[in-house]
Amino acid sequence: MSLCVYCRVRPVHPDWQPFCSERCRLLDLGHWLDGDYRVDGPTDTEPPDTDPDDPGDHDD
Repeated sequence: MSLCVYCRVRPVHPDWQPFCSERCRLLDLGHWLDGDYRVDGPTDTEPPDTDPDDPGDHDD
């Protein structure tokens, strides 16, 4: 039996997988929207080397 990924107390309900209820699902969503959860990855701290409006060099 799997437990709710949010409260880790109640078993997962098929209608709300991987949560036990709509309440836990919405509380978890609120944490994502508030920025409490983050996905690790590279950050873009420098602007790109190319100008998106510049057609660039093409050998067409």
